[in-house]
Amino acid sequence: MHKHNLNPVPTLVLSFHDLAAVRGIIRAYITYTRRVSKPTRKRDEQILVLESLYVRLANIPVNVPDLALLLSTAEVAALDCTIAGFCAFVRNKVPPSRERDETLQDVERMRETLAQMC
Repeated sequence: MHKHNLNPVPTLVLSFHDLAAVRGIIRAYITYTRRVSKPTRKRDEQILVLESLYVRLANIPVNVPDLALLLSTAEVAALDCTIAGFCAFVRNKVPPSRERDETLQDVERMRETLAQMC
């Protein structure tokens, strides 16, 4: 009898372009959050998780076409929050356009994928 993994490790599949986008979103979110929100333990813990994830992503060679990224539950939660914040920021600051809306749809699909992991 095979034992099934009851707690699968969250795995996010990223293309080369997705990887670059996630790096940029994380870096922008960290910078923005530090500027506009008061330091709290929760915020600081989330930033540490995101910084660690960013370093992992930054160390991936640029010639990798696709990647299956294993994520901790803390990384999934932090990335979900980051993507939600990024989308809200873009909707408030970037004038509506087809390119903006398509980009947001792609990023929100990634967020939906993350939500299914928990």
